[in-house]
Order: sequence, then structure tokens, then C-alpha cells
Amino acid sequence: MPPHNHDGVGGMHMYMPWWKFDRKNDFPRGYHIEFGGGREMPGVGMFHGLCREEERLRCHIEAARPPGLRRAYHFAGRGEMLPNPDTYCEIDPDVVDQWGIPALRFHFKFSDYELLQAKDMQETFRAIVETMGGEYKTRTPSMASIPSGLRRAARYSRSGDSTHGRRSKTSVLNGFCQTHDVKNLFVTDGAPLVTNPDKNPTLTIMALSWRASEYLLDEAKKGYL
Repeated sequence: MPPHNHDGVGGMHMYMPWWKFDRKNDFPRGYHIEFGGGREMPGVGMFHGLCREEERLRCHIEAARPPGLRRAYHFAGRGEMLPNPDTYCEIDPDVVDQWGIPALRFHFKFSDYELLQAKDMQETFRAIVETMGGEYKTRTPSMASIPSGLRRAARYSRSGDSTHGRRSKTSVLNGFCQTHDVKNLFVTDGAPLVTNPDKNPTLTIMALSWRASEYLLDEAKKGYL
């Protein structure tokens, strides 16, 4: 169809489930793709990204005119990150909050598995766009060009994860979402998940909460809690 304005018709959001489960990949687990778009008029704030893409100094009115009509899709890859010993949270020995309570300190590190997964995502996005006759605009770095500090060194992040397991030395919760250290404390949100799978985990969280609740009631009736 010729370019025309799609403003007012509603957002487009689609979901592509993981499809390479029966192939040999460079990384374990998988990812899904969420993509959407449309031909809208340029919005406020779009010029910052445009200037970055259009070689900065060449950002003029002719470059700024067509993006709203030429950009049909954006892609987001949502993959599963494997647990690793360098990604965890702990009580900060020095920092406290405004009430004097020790703060959490997060450690975070991607492994090569996650970087290879991201590389596969970008290659897939490029293939989809180019097959449709579009131009792939994202500049994708190669594995060799990624700084070693990002790949190897632990770094702080706002993301943190609690794991569950049988051993208190390596996990916060047991298999019933019960903390090892405080017997009457159960954690029944998304925190007990060892990883964040590429599937939406709402039903899994509900099932684990139900299981934990039945266990809690049974333990309470026995007088253990």
C-alpha cells in the first residue's frame, strides 16, 4: 500500500513464540519476539534517535521527514537468562536506607550464552526485515567487539533474583517457597523463579503460590509454624 498515516487506528502488538527448540543453537533455552509498529506521524522525542541513526551531522529536514512513514516495525527479543554464581544480591555492608536498614547490593553478569542469544535475535530481526523488503537500521556489534568488561566482570544492576532449592547455602527458599532461615516466611511472587523464562510466567506463579499455600496450611495444622 502507498504510505499513509495510521494515527488513530490503535497499536499493533504481536507475539512470536520460540520456534528453534528442535535445532542446534549456540545457546541453551530460547526467546520469543514481540513486534509491532505502524505508519504514524513522527512523534515528540523521535528526533534524538533519528540524529543518532542518520550520522548525527546529516540530521536535517529531509532526513527527518519520512521516518514515521517508513518505519513499519520494531522488534523486542525476550530471552531466558541462565543462573550464574556472579548474579546475586546480598546485604550491603556499608549502605543503609533512610531508616537505617541495610540496603541490598546487586551483582550482575551476562554470560556468553546471553550474548550469543542476543546475537541470534539480531540476525533473526535482520532476516525478517530484509525478507519483507525493508532496511535494517540497527547497528549490531560482533561478539569480538563487545568489551571484555561487559562479558566477564561482575557489574551492578537493578535486576536481582532469588532462587529456590534444597540447600540453604546456595538458595534462599526451599521447593515450597519457604525461606530456609525464617520458617513462617513464604515468598509467592515471581522471585522464587530460578530464571525468567521467555514465556509469560503468570500461571506458573499462581500454581506455585497455590502449592505453597497448601503446604503452609498443612504445616500450620501440624504445629510446625
